[in-house]
Amino acid sequence: MALKPCKSCKHQIDTRAKTCPNCGVSNPGVTAGQSLMGLAFLAFIIFVGVKMCSGGSDTEKTEASAAKVDDATCKKDLQCWGDKQGIAAGVYCKDPVTKLGKYSARWTDGMLEPKFSRFRWLDQKAGTLTFIGDKIEFQNGFGAFQKHIYECDFNPANNQVLAVRAEPGQL
Repeated sequence: MALKPCKSCKHQIDTRAKTCPNCGVSNPGVTAGQSLMGLAFLAFIIFVGVKMCSGGSDTEKTEASAAKVDDATCKKDLQCWGDKQGIAAGVYCKDPVTKLGKYSARWTDGMLEPKFSRFRWLDQKAGTLTFIGDKIEFQNGFGAFQKHIYECDFNPANNQVLAVRAEPGQL
């Protein structure tokens, strides 16, 4: 039980007390400064919430159009385009790759680790890529798990998986 002086009569009271047993004031352990800090914090949270839900400024819209120009430039460079599309490929290719297993499959990647460690052009003009990884194990007929190398042909324009393949091995 922590004790604190009452804000009115300075009598020592429990910090959780609703009223002071000596003078009867409500919330005797809460000072005006603490109340003001609470209100300021609440106002800040409301301000941030409104700012995040608003449509955005002209500067943000200009940055968005610049990002579209960057997409055209990035699409010409394999490293840039592959890095940019890697997360989407990991999301959309995961289930089709998992379904390649005859019995069961388990992913061996960490929570923040990408599913694909490599990529190459499938069709540079179309912007399609082949993502390659080895973070899955398929169960064989004897119940043992075997590491596999898998490939996913991916079209980032519409997040479409074109084809998936897997073979035993490790990169």
